Amino acid sequence: MAGLTLSPSPQSPSLLSAQTEGGEFVESLGFNATLLAQMFNFLVLLILLRAVAYKPFMNMLEKRRELIESSIAAAEEDKKQAEQMRAALQAELQRSREQAAEMMARATKNAEEQAQQIIEAAKAEAARVKDSALAEIQREKEKAVAELRDQVATLSILVAGKIIDQKLNGDIHKDLVNKFVKEAGDLPC
Repeated sequence: MAGLTLSPSPQSPSLLSAQTEGGEFVESLGFNATLLAQMFNFLVLLILLRAVAYKPFMNMLEKRRELIESSIAAAEEDKKQAEQMRAALQAELQRSREQAAEMMARATKNAEEQAQQIIEAAKAEAARVKDSALAEIQREKEKAVAELRDQVATLSILVAGKIIDQKLNGDIHKDLVNKFVKEAGDLPC
């Protein structure tokens, strides 16, 4: 307490001399009942503040700290979940793109197959129409040749009858027609 001097009294020149004199020490430092009551009131105030304000204030700070920690933990958990959801959505998007590409490939393949089937069906129909037309042409040709033979035979008989000026009997007539038809059949048409 060498550096502590509250209010030196003019009666005691030094602190050491105040201690030797006994009761004068308390008075020389300025201690009186009011100061002692103020110190007691201050201690009671500190105890009351500690009991009434400090503990609730510290509890409030602790709850606030816990709330902030739980909010941070929840935010980190939400961030992890968001990252997982983003990764899942990206994977789903990739799968969707692959499925779309696969569907496009299948659709293109099906379209090509249908086009090929249509082309083959058209070729088969064209071949059938061609064969039918050729058969019809052949029938018409044979019919025309048969009619031509009949007409040539009739004309030949008329021409031959006029040339000979005689009437032909049935056997001669038949022989002449057959001979003419045979010669006409050998001719290229």
